[in-house]
Amino acid sequence: MADYQKAFEYAFSLESTDLSKSQIKLNGLPLWKTLQRNGFSQGELYALFKGLYGAELWRLLRGAKICNQKTAGLLLLVASKGFLPDLIHELQHFMGIDQNSEMCGKTIKHLNNMPANKVHQWLSASLAYYELVQHRREIVDGKTSVLGTLKGEIIPNIGILTV
Repeated sequence: MADYQKAFEYAFSLESTDLSKSQIKLNGLPLWKTLQRNGFSQGELYALFKGLYGAELWRLLRGAKICNQKTAGLLLLVASKGFLPDLIHELQHFMGIDQNSEMCGKTIKHLNNMPANKVHQWLSASLAYYELVQHRREIVDGKTSVLGTLKGEIIPNIGILTV
């Protein structure tokens, strides 16, 4: 079964060690900066995020029931970016089980029975996709007004994706 400590270290960092830059940089989060300005030390903030924020995400994704450590770390990373319900929904659809967007026993069983390298590839690709869609939405929101696109602005299209 997966270990929360290792999954937290995989998903979160103070300094990015992930070449793909997919880790969450804790000290870059707005809440982290606000609390730091109000006198919290880096050690206190790390303990707070690890003990509350990460632990709650771990509970939601039922990380202790996941057999593969890297799978659990990737899922914690996905959860921290807010993509877990969508990702679980897609996974449940793919596996042909009831789609409730929650990490249920059937979903965990299927995850644990799938080849780990395929799960890792799928989770990494899904994370990249959801980040791309989120980035596109931010661009579109920034370049549109009530009447539509601002004059002279181009909104990039991401292939066949429709957001």
